[in-house]
Amino acid sequence: MASANDLIGSIHALKRRPAPDAALLLLQRVAAQVRPVMHKRGWRVGVLREFFPRTPNLLGLNVNRGAEIRIRLRSPHNDGELLAYPDLVGTMLHELAHIERGPHDAAFYALLDTLKAETELLMAQGYAGDGFFSRGQRVGQGCSHNAPRHALREQTLRAVAKRQRALGGPPRALGTRHALQAQLTPPQMAARALERRLRDERWCGAADLIVISDSEPDSDGVVVVIDD
Repeated sequence: MASANDLIGSIHALKRRPAPDAALLLLQRVAAQVRPVMHKRGWRVGVLREFFPRTPNLLGLNVNRGAEIRIRLRSPHNDGELLAYPDLVGTMLHELAHIERGPHDAAFYALLDTLKAETELLMAQGYAGDGFFSRGQRVGQGCSHNAPRHALREQTLRAVAKRQRALGGPPRALGTRHALQAQLTPPQMAARALERRLRDERWCGAADLIVISDSEPDSDGVVVVIDD
């Protein structure tokens, strides 16, 4: 099978966990899905790797601004249960955003919201990657890559509604479910942003973490928290 994403050096699943082939295919699907946003910004990732950290709420980790990204693919309570694809894509986009912006601040979330809007639009149009993962949908067909975020969101909602009518069933947002903020007051938006930052710092390993390299490529990995 051709590379799922030529902007990622290598992709690895944990071989000692159940169904490693299914886990690898799922990770390759995620990699294929995010290629357009990576290509648009000139981002590259050295290694994309599954990990299964002991900390149950840790979902993702970005090492050295994209040298390596680690994603939890499995439920912390049952390593035979793979997490939902939209949630994994949301986690991957979150970790990709850390290539450009480290802290969970307003600039980070503005970038992340743009990445989600672009990816949700492509998914709603049926795009799932190139080559093996392609459904015959050309990247960017029917959308402007330079459109502002609100225009991308409107395009996404229209595309999602159209796809929902065709396929049936409710659409699912990428990553953590988020409500439209247009109806919130400025104090409510500030409180929501703080809540979002605190929540993400619990599950994203980008903040105050050092990763010790695995002794084996399919080990669970070691994450050490450093208290300043």
